[in-house]
Amino acid sequence: MSGPQLSNSVLKRKKSGVEISHHRAERLFLKLSLGSIVVLVLLILGIWGGHDIYVRWQEKRLVRRAELALNQGDARTASLATRAILQLRPDSTSAARIAGELAERVGDRTALSWRRKVVQTEGHSAEDVLAWARCALQFDDVATAQLALSQVDETVRKTAGFHAVAALLAQAQNDGSKAETEWTEAVRLAPDEKAYQLQLGAAHLRATDSAKRSEGATIMGVLRTDPKYRAAATRTLINEGIARREPAAKMLELARELQGYPEATFHDRVLFLDLLRQVNDSQFTANLTELEKSAVKRRGDLAELLSWMSQVGLNVLAVDYIRTLPAEMLEQWPIPLTVADIYVRLKDWAKLERVTKSGNWHDFDFVRRAYLARALRGEDKAAEAEREWTVAMKGAATSSDHMLMLIRTVSGWGWENEAVEMMWGLAKHPEKQKDALQDLYRYYAKHRDTPGLYRVLARLAEINPENLDVQNNLAQVSLLLDAKPDQARRIAADTYHKMPSNAAYAATYAYSLLTKGDATAAGKVMSSLTEKQLQDPSVSAYYGMCLAALKDPRARQFLDAGESASLLPEEKSQLEKARSELEEGARSN
Repeated sequence: MSGPQLSNSVLKRKKSGVEISHHRAERLFLKLSLGSIVVLVLLILGIWGGHDIYVRWQEKRLVRRAELALNQGDARTASLATRAILQLRPDSTSAARIAGELAERVGDRTALSWRRKVVQTEGHSAEDVLAWARCALQFDDVATAQLALSQVDETVRKTAGFHAVAALLAQAQNDGSKAETEWTEAVRLAPDEKAYQLQLGAAHLRATDSAKRSEGATIMGVLRTDPKYRAAATRTLINEGIARREPAAKMLELARELQGYPEATFHDRVLFLDLLRQVNDSQFTANLTELEKSAVKRRGDLAELLSWMSQVGLNVLAVDYIRTLPAEMLEQWPIPLTVADIYVRLKDWAKLERVTKSGNWHDFDFVRRAYLARALRGEDKAAEAEREWTVAMKGAATSSDHMLMLIRTVSGWGWENEAVEMMWGLAKHPEKQKDALQDLYRYYAKHRDTPGLYRVLARLAEINPENLDVQNNLAQVSLLLDAKPDQARRIAADTYHKMPSNAAYAATYAYSLLTKGDATAAGKVMSSLTEKQLQDPSVSAYYGMCLAALKDPRARQFLDAGESASLLPEEKSQLEKARSELEEGARSN
């Protein structure tokens, strides 16, 4: 029995050894598998990290190349480098910043999108916000500039850069006094920044105070000794002198000096030529011939020269000059536009139709269609003209900038109805809404179109309910038209109680009370105003109405004073009604 037992024991030990070896093999395999996975993960992370390091290195290298090209004025190389960066890293803040600057230099509105994209990134700086505001002002987007400046903190508001942008914003809003104050502060904070000195000098030159204008001239005199700023300073003196209608002979001497600067532009030469024309200088013809020869080298220069010739009435000479130009040059944008405008001024509709019937106006084909419509209307081809105009409007409708361009074009032709129709279309674009509505308000006010004003004010009140002037004007016009009178009275009361010292608000509120038959309360509201406020013709008119309703004999003098105000037709009718009631009351007594 001991033999078999021994054999079984041996077998058990062997089996146990096999199991141990199997477990060891499993553990070894598991370790190797886990190790392989770890190695693979580390390899992937290494490759990924290496790729990321490579992308960042490439980005920095390309950014340096783009920035160097920008400084050297090589826009093509800068553009290529920027595109390469965006292909590697579409979210690159540096690339977006460079793309914005490139677009600004060529007047491309996409610059605004790039600047906005930079500001929306976490790593943007205060200077990026100011750059966004400057870019917005470059493209006449005052609302965006205001939004950008509202986002900077108090620390930035104490810098020269902030005050410089605030000054540009004030200039865009035609607030010369504020612009001058902001430029003064910018120069105080950065006294060595000559670009700010130039702007301050220009602001002083635009002032009504002769002492300030003299100070501005002094600043420009100093800057004219600096080779970097002499051209800009001289140019500013000329432009401001022309704006003040100073003698052309005086400006001509400055322009002649400007011609001698190597940095003088083609525009400076055109300005010199225009001054020669104004003083009937014998050198005019020779200079015009020389400029015509020079202009063919660059299409931008050629377009500027042709545009100037058209504006100053040299259209016949311009046509003769056009005949000497190669056909392929006349097809280069924006030459077709300037040629078309010359034929409009000459009212040569047949030639205008010929040059606009076809051709490649690139992204501005809608403008070609509009000019073709102008030619066809001039030839009494009404149906064809209407068809082309419809196509032009549809082509422009995709872009607020295109719509604005078309509005300005047709406004210059006297197409008021078409311009108004397009302005209502432009009012649907958020970025141009306020500007379009304000233009419409000015148009309807000029034409004393009360229903049109009501339509505009209703829209303005929707988008800017906090504006008390808008609310007051809406209430006033609504009451004059008897449109939603109960709502108008509530608005008038609310606006007045927020600012009872405002004479316009008081007049509207008093009139709202008058429309309810409460002449006593209306008269009390108007009597709270100062004598000086009541002397304002537009306020006098409403005070006269209130006094007439009260049978007060003083009404006549205020109604007479109100006649000199710029009144709407409905207001004039109310004045006549008040006068009639006053006379009827006098007769009954």
